[in-house]
Amino acid sequence: MRSYELTIDVSGATGIAVSFVAATLFLPDDFGPAPLELLFCLHGGGYRRGYWHPVFAGEGYSFAAYMAARGYAVLTVDLLGMGDSFRPEPESLLSRNKIAAANNHVLSMVGEGLRRGNWGALPSDDIAVTGIGHSIGGMMIITQAAEHAGLDRVAVLGWTNQPLTLAGVNVATLSEISLPVGYHASPRNAMRALFYAADVPTWLIEADEAHGSKTPSCLGRDALAPGIVHTASAAISAPIFLGNGNVDTSPDHWAEAAYFKSSRDITMMVLEGAAHCHNFASSRRKLWERMDRWIVGLPADRLL
Repeated sequence: MRSYELTIDVSGATGIAVSFVAATLFLPDDFGPAPLELLFCLHGGGYRRGYWHPVFAGEGYSFAAYMAARGYAVLTVDLLGMGDSFRPEPESLLSRNKIAAANNHVLSMVGEGLRRGNWGALPSDDIAVTGIGHSIGGMMIITQAAEHAGLDRVAVLGWTNQPLTLAGVNVATLSEISLPVGYHASPRNAMRALFYAADVPTWLIEADEAHGSKTPSCLGRDALAPGIVHTASAAISAPIFLGNGNVDTSPDHWAEAAYFKSSRDITMMVLEGAAHCHNFASSRRKLWERMDRWIVGLPADRLL
């Protein structure tokens, strides 16, 4: 696997001067047959792009390494205002829609770079893109898919279109203590029962928490707002993959598919032995394997 650290200007896409998004592009040592399959990965609240490749945890916890070994290209980004991406001040300059526009621009620029051979020759100019979002990243990939072209498949992980359940954390209280503006740290200690299954090692939990990021209030507010992406979800016609841990934010995993009324191909998986942060679960590879089979089963020339 090869990796490239990228900084991409998104000022034109967002209208926010000198704004940029930090991203990492992982490429396989050997590309599979055309088209190139590109996975565009968005992290959740309190996280950064390292969720998909946590160097502190080892390669066995890396979704990016697992998928690159199977011939995929993987593009991970820090959402605007988070991680190593530009943090506008005041935070009120940001919105969910501007962040989605920034993500779409990053995807377009990297797609153009891949076709130009910036990071090596491709088997063809054809690129099929699967957008993957975890938690708040699920909200963001839904927003992007509804507002912008370019996603051939959409995987929504750990996001619910129903009223949130947070494993003992009171949602109303969380809404009350959330900052109306600015960037806030997630109450990670209170979220441990939701984020990690009981068998996740303490050292891994502590390392994960140490590598977190503050979240823009606009994303926190929207994530807690009932129905915030109901209309967007219903507008997506691409094939949908819905993945949740058996402990997660959804009160009814089997009811989530009903919100994607325009899609004619919906796959659902409940990952046993996993809480909300699937990539740290002992059963994580079962999810990754299932997503691989889902993509292989929907080749680009047969997408709906």
